[in-house]
Amino acid sequence: MANIEVEILRKARVKLTEMFDANFNRQGFFDQKWPPTKDPKINKAGKKGSILIVSGRMRRSIRSYIKGKAVVFASDLPYTALHNEGGNFSVKVRQHKKTRKGKTFNVRSHTKQMSMPQRQFIGDHAKVQQALGDIVNQELQRFSENLARKTMKK
Repeated sequence: MANIEVEILRKARVKLTEMFDANFNRQGFFDQKWPPTKDPKINKAGKKGSILIVSGRMRRSIRSYIKGKAVVFASDLPYTALHNEGGNFSVKVRQHKKTRKGKTFNVRSHTKQMSMPQRQFIGDHAKVQQALGDIVNQELQRFSENLARKTMKK
């Protein structure tokens, strides 16, 4: 029975990795579009990047592996979870000068609170459940066919 579990997990890992990676191309979580950014990001080639893709580093950092009886997705970049889940964070602003109406002001260093809207690309969805159900059904069908062939030979 362990063979069928391993095969289901292996195929689920491959399928889910493809599905979650496709979310970057469609710029949304399956049928739910991501909120737009305030200003379009410019990549190193001088072209506008799409939402969440400027250099592609975050997308490439996502790894999947099988742990026990689960498929786990992880990234070594600290901001990946913030983009996927949304939330609040603080940014340290360095001391700088600001000019308004011809007058220059010194701005002291301070901490600024920021909010990141959720732009989910990994997680549970009806399409994920459907894909997992299809994989389980295919593997159970294959397993039962192999079992029937073995019993017919005897």
